[in-house]
This record gives sequence, C-alpha cells and structure tokens, in this order.
Amino acid sequence: MTGRPFCGLTDAHVIHWGTAQIRAQAALDYGLMAGAAFTVITGEAGSGKTSLLLNMVENAAESVKVAFVQGLRRGGASVMPWILQSLGHEVTGDEAETVLYTRVQDLLIEEYAAGRRVALIFDEAQNLSTAALDELRVLTNINTARDQLVQIVLCGQPTLLAHLQSPDLGGLSQRVASWGHLNPLSRTDLDGYIGTRLASAGGPEDLFTAEALDMIQEATGGLPRPINQLCELALVYAMTGGGAEIDAPVVRQVLEDGLFMPPAIPAPPEPVKPRDGRLRLAVG
Repeated sequence: MTGRPFCGLTDAHVIHWGTAQIRAQAALDYGLMAGAAFTVITGEAGSGKTSLLLNMVENAAESVKVAFVQGLRRGGASVMPWILQSLGHEVTGDEAETVLYTRVQDLLIEEYAAGRRVALIFDEAQNLSTAALDELRVLTNINTARDQLVQIVLCGQPTLLAHLQSPDLGGLSQRVASWGHLNPLSRTDLDGYIGTRLASAGGPEDLFTAEALDMIQEATGGLPRPINQLCELALVYAMTGGGAEIDAPVVRQVLEDGLFMPPAIPAPPEPVKPRDGRLRLAVG
C-alpha cells in the first residue's frame, strides 16, 4: 500500500457513496437548487458529515461563493465575526455587533452584484445558541422571492434538530426546506466503505474477511470514524503478525487488548413530521 487507508484525517477525496451518503448529498443538492434559506444535515459524531461538507465546498459552482465555518464553541455570542473570517475578511474584535452585521450584509450584496450567491456552511451547528441561530434567521431576510443572496447549511449532531424545533426558533424552522439525517453505515455499505478506503491507498479491497467485517460492524455501530480507528489498529496487528489478510481473530485481539474504545451506539432518529413543500430524507 502507498499510504494509510484509514487515516483519521477528514478527506473529501475519499468518500464511499453508499445509500446514506447519496441521500444526504441529495438533501444538500436539493436545498441549494431550490433556493432554500436553510438546509439541515444531522448525524452522530463520526458519521462522515464533515467529509460531505468538504466535498460540497470543493464542487461548488462558480456562481456560489462558499464560506465554511468550523470550530464553533458551545454557546458564544454573535456569529458575524465567524462569517466575516470565513469569507476572508479581518475582524478587529472591538466592532459593535450592528457594525459586524452591516459588514456581512454589504458583502452579500457585493457578491450578488458580481453574479454570485453566498452559501454559509456551519459545521458542529449544534453548538450555536438560540440567539446565534436567530441571528442567522434575520440575516436571511435579505433574500426576496426573486433574489437569493444567501443560503445557510446547518450541519450537526442530532441534538441540533431538537434545538431547531424549539418554540423560540419557530421562525427559523419554517425556513428549512431540506433536511437529511446521515445514519451509520449498514453492513452492506461497510464492505464498500472499507474497500474504497483500501483502494485509495493502493491496497486490495478484499483484505478483510467477512467474519472480520461482521465484528467491525458490531463494535463500531457502522460509524465511519470508529471504523477507521478499528481498521487501522487491525491493519497494524496483521502487518506485525505477517498475515496476508485481516480475519476475525485479528480484530478480536485488537478488541481484547483494549486499544479501541467503542462508541456509544446511537438509537435510530425519531421520525420527523414532514411540512408541506419540504424535503425530508431520513437516510440509512
């Protein structure tokens, strides 16, 4: 192999397009195509949300200027400094919130005059406070029926959805035109996921036996990040032992040695009641 197929770093170039990924991408595409003020993508930690967002950034049309906001801390004040910095503008730290808001509005108008709309993508959006989310709702008031200046993608863990459905954010939730939930990988998709990762590093796609894959599915709950961690350890064990394949005994040894910390297996998401004219993709 020419590299580490299960490196923990997020890589938009190595995505296995299984059922969940395709449908989540469809929710993103629909939101942008339909001119949605808000698109929401949820998924457990480690489910591959950030990879999808980075893929979206890399493949955005020239008519869309994408600002990717990462590193959001729980709570916090105005999101306007984050937006300005993600659009490549400096923030001094002593500007009033009204000044920051006006600066963001002016940038949106400038981009629109240049023939572009702005897509603001917020990763880990479950950390946004009610006040910050309402600030984003107010920002979308700049849009009109004919002119879409800004679209917002909120991506986060399932608690984000519960937050958006609170009475205090009714005005925002009514503007969500597309929602997708990125479920863990099924056992069938696990085969393709691991094969894609191995192929990306020049390795054989059938390196793991079916029994080993069964154990990996059970131990990780189908979440890509834990899958990568467990597969990386199993690969090291197999190479150390000189084995030509990774079988169930290798995976069992990794688990018994306690080097892998299993994730909390998420419960299936609660069904979301569809609203008229809005796309809901609970994917799995």
